[in-house]
Amino acid sequence: MSVANIHPKGNPPKAMPKKIYVREFVAPDDVFHVDRSDEKLRRFIQKERHALAVNLTAQLSKYIASAEILPDDKPAPKGNNWLLEGVYDEVDQGSRALRIGVGFGVGGTKLQTRVKFNSLVSGKPVPFLSLITTGGSGMAPGAWAAFTPAGVFFIPGSVANAGGASLGGLSIDRKRTAREITSTLSEYCFDHGLIPERRTRRPKRLGELPPLQKPDLIAPKTAQ
Repeated sequence: MSVANIHPKGNPPKAMPKKIYVREFVAPDDVFHVDRSDEKLRRFIQKERHALAVNLTAQLSKYIASAEILPDDKPAPKGNNWLLEGVYDEVDQGSRALRIGVGFGVGGTKLQTRVKFNSLVSGKPVPFLSLITTGGSGMAPGAWAAFTPAGVFFIPGSVANAGGASLGGLSIDRKRTAREITSTLSEYCFDHGLIPERRTRRPKRLGELPPLQKPDLIAPKTAQ
């Protein structure tokens, strides 16, 4: 998962926020390419929106400031607070069977979002940072890659590859997306003198290698 199109806007906040509010991202039905339709699709989207918001509040609370989900029908509280909003641009669940069997991107997932941070000091949300996130999972080799002349290693290698490929999925992409959004905000806060370097997380920019920093481990529960 990577970030791109990072754009600071207007005047930067003068202090860290008392609270960061997170709206569940806007999710048009037609950007979700999953094996569901009608009511099942609507339930899937609702679950996905909430899960990403939960991941974001956890990451933001850990690395930036206390965060909570703000319901769609509730106005953003005025004060020294920030508001995170976003839009899903593409969600593709891919094929777990192809990820396990082939891998190397075949059957891979895709998750892309647009994100905006706003200051609430004046009451009306005023944007100060925007970015996009893009990426997916499924680049690990699948089971077939273990078919080598070294037959003695065939079965354990195949099992290991299949297990590694099976860990990919939208649930992992969602957690990585939350991590990279938080890391982008963290770097912005450091660049504007709001946090010290020792507290700073660095995002992975599109086309660049991941930065060297203490890893934020992500353990999957049930990958989708």
